[in-house]
Amino acid sequence: MNQYPPKPQLTLPTLGALLGDASPTVLNDCARHTGQISRIERATGGNVSHVFRVDGHRGSVIVKVRRDRFAQIPALRTDPALIADERHALEVYGAAVPGAFPRVLGFYAKAHAMILTDVFPDRRTYHEHLNRRPATTAETARLGSTLHRIHQATRQVRAPIRSQGDVWFREHTFDFCLRARGHQALDETCEELPGQPGQQLILGDLAPKNLSLAAGSVALCDLDNVHRGWPPYDVAYFLAHLLIHHLARPHHLPALVQALLAGYFGAQPPRHADGILMAKIAAGVILYRLANDTIPYPLAQPPALAERYRNRVLKLLDTAVFDVQDLVHAAEPGRTAP
Repeated sequence: MNQYPPKPQLTLPTLGALLGDASPTVLNDCARHTGQISRIERATGGNVSHVFRVDGHRGSVIVKVRRDRFAQIPALRTDPALIADERHALEVYGAAVPGAFPRVLGFYAKAHAMILTDVFPDRRTYHEHLNRRPATTAETARLGSTLHRIHQATRQVRAPIRSQGDVWFREHTFDFCLRARGHQALDETCEELPGQPGQQLILGDLAPKNLSLAAGSVALCDLDNVHRGWPPYDVAYFLAHLLIHHLARPHHLPALVQALLAGYFGAQPPRHADGILMAKIAAGVILYRLANDTIPYPLAQPPALAERYRNRVLKLLDTAVFDVQDLVHAAEPGRTAP
């Protein structure tokens, strides 16, 4: 089971050590946007890339560097050249929905690095906020409506994003996020998803660590998992995180979930079958986050709550037919597992 914090602090390389010979060029390019550099610090972010915030008297930028191993989990290998896929995704999404994503200010193929605009106004991820306080309905409604706008703006994009192929990457995503639990209902969900209508670009990793809802805005980063898929997958993916971040305060969940779904779907709720499919996706992501020793997920709440919820979600999957509200009810302290 995950604990909080999940693991000892790693000794991580500096930005200069990661960039090597490219360091002077990259830092000079940063200074064109920030002014004279006054501070370089690691930013909280994903597991794969090394992420730094570079400050100067005119503002800050983000430098992202990818290596052949996960930044936070060195036991896992990756291809550093895949940072070019994320660059492509950022350019596509940035053109479709200006202001919601970082702009690429510089790209350095040999160094597997890029400079991005800093789009987090308070310098914190939403994950950090949720570890301190509950979400608000204004935030989840705003995220839902913005996600709908993003999906609408990119539904006609046909250009491939993934160098390995979007179909391969979709199946890879299912392998680690859904199939790895070994549950028949999740295996069937993976078979069902590619046949859903309206397949298009989706974000693929809409987790609180990858977004900001500060200052009344929505900003999203880390487009490393963009691929073609079923749009409500993104809603279900975030929904799973919303649920597990509120296990110690479940009374907030009914209103938060309703605001998220209404923000995305509007006055017309999803079809019953779509709601069931979304619930299964969310259940798989919940298990991925709560029962994953390889990629721990830090939660600022007692591990016993996560264990109880994990067991209840497994029982829901055993029933094969359940909806989002069942996942909400399963978080209630006095709820009897089905």
